[in-house]
Amino acid sequence: MIKGGTNMEFSIITLIIGILGFVLGFMVRKYKMGNLVSWVNLKKYDNDKVADIMGSHVMVFGLCLSAIAGINYVLKNRYPYIITITIIVMAVATEFGAYYRICKYAKLED
Repeated sequence: MIKGGTNMEFSIITLIIGILGFVLGFMVRKYKMGNLVSWVNLKKYDNDKVADIMGSHVMVFGLCLSAIAGINYVLKNRYPYIITITIIVMAVATEFGAYYRICKYAKLED
């Protein structure tokens, strides 16, 4: 393992990314920016519902990432692989959860 303060840098970077994720999710919800979700065809899905669903998922991901950064800092970076795997699993689960909810609840009525 690399010596020399890697605990602090990894935790700070993870915290900053979590805060940015929370802010991005808040902005997507507030300003109804559902068109930022690249795979969504806005002719088939309601922009407002897509923005609400995706914004809330990105906000939760940002909060969880910030919490993981705090946990990693408290644990003094003893388990870096577990933390990294947890972040990856959380990102994939958030994306699939948002995909499922958008496909189920945001379809336009024909």
